[in-house]
Amino acid sequence: MDSLIQKFKKTLSDHKMIATGDCVLVGVSGGPDSVALLHGLHALKRELGIELVVAHLNHRARGAESDRDARFVQQLGDSLNIRTVMEAQDVPAEQAAAKQSFQETARNIRLGFFERARKQTGAQKVALGHIMDDQVETVLMNLLRGAGLTGLAGMSPVRSPYIRPLFECSRSEVIEFLRSRNISYCQDSSNEKTDYLRNRIRLELIPYLKDNYNPKIVENLFEASGIFRADNDWLNDLVDREFDRTASWAENRDSLEIDIETFSPLPLALKRRLVRKVLQALKGDLRTISSLHVQDLLPLFQATEKGKKIDLPGNLEAVCRGEAVVFKKIPEPGPGISTEAKKPSVWVGQLDIPGETEVGETGVTLKTEIVEPAASAYASPPSNQAFLDFDKTGGTILVRFFQPGDRLKPLGMNGTKKLKSLFIDDKVPREMRSRIPILTTGDNDIIWVYGTRIADPYRVTPKTKKVLFIKGLT
Repeated sequence: MDSLIQKFKKTLSDHKMIATGDCVLVGVSGGPDSVALLHGLHALKRELGIELVVAHLNHRARGAESDRDARFVQQLGDSLNIRTVMEAQDVPAEQAAAKQSFQETARNIRLGFFERARKQTGAQKVALGHIMDDQVETVLMNLLRGAGLTGLAGMSPVRSPYIRPLFECSRSEVIEFLRSRNISYCQDSSNEKTDYLRNRIRLELIPYLKDNYNPKIVENLFEASGIFRADNDWLNDLVDREFDRTASWAENRDSLEIDIETFSPLPLALKRRLVRKVLQALKGDLRTISSLHVQDLLPLFQATEKGKKIDLPGNLEAVCRGEAVVFKKIPEPGPGISTEAKKPSVWVGQLDIPGETEVGETGVTLKTEIVEPAASAYASPPSNQAFLDFDKTGGTILVRFFQPGDRLKPLGMNGTKKLKSLFIDDKVPREMRSRIPILTTGDNDIIWVYGTRIADPYRVTPKTKKVLFIKGLT
């Protein structure tokens, strides 16, 4: 039996991924990892007593190449006598409509497809082709973004109904398995582009670390992520118990309150996680919630802060009531409810680089181009222009408007400051603040507030290799 199949089988057993009689939906893109996943499960199908169904989503993001992948997967399923469920969705068009990053749009569409396919086929599990190298890339990406323990833990091998049977297999093992069996697969040309942070980590950072620091860096970081994951799981269990003891829902479940007397003696790490859990329970996710927001909330848990309120992203607010801090989701104004002025939606979309991006109804079009580092990049440009270190942005830049709780690290400052305070300092009229384009990374870290300030981490320095020049056209 191939060493990859043996490791594959051990992972299935160690993590109790599947049970006899399960129908397993196998996500197959056509790339080497998912093709190896399908062949591995097919080889063990009788021994495990499972049924397989292939699932493929055509993202329509790479033109003829995407269609080629879809045909390949259909033929692969037919050759193995496995039923294939397929869908095609125009992810770039959906991204424009959803006004979010391509990666987030693709992920949401993909998860929706898997859920529909699972219900359609009656599958109990969805098998994904993530491998050891994907986990290490995720951990490094999260580390570079300043993640805590949860981010350093990376992905989990099992998160029901999703399983990752190849989780402990390396990319070299996958390629050798396919080569030894003369199994063909598709190559995704977008994986070779360095526009995205993950690709640069895979193509540049990891090879550099291997060559200059530790040839076993992938294996070592993978092992470390397992340690982080075990610690994180234990802490999450502890937080769940403290949540039940400390937090309580309002009758209509539109707010949560934390008892200050019960909360105060807790260790700082537990306090932070408990606040994050409350925000996640109300908001549904933690996107746009950063560690800075959590840190700002902790002083509310003091009797001297009674009446103080903090606005948070996602239409959330936290108010100190003396004996408790109340977290509440503020509903959007409904039809017929007047507001001071019609505000643009929070999200506009992704910045075209290079190209031009029209920013909602502001009348501003942002023109971008990549230029060589030059003396002009270090000068103070007009307020409608900015020079930025492109590599530090991660390659994906989003455009949106002001959100309560926004913070950035202004150019030349050591710490961060609330954007609302900066607007006040710069004497920006209140009615204009919600209409100023704000550029962020894919993780919602502010890069530039149009017409005012850039964030210090993204400034051009003598070490900058690629300069992004942005100019506002009106």
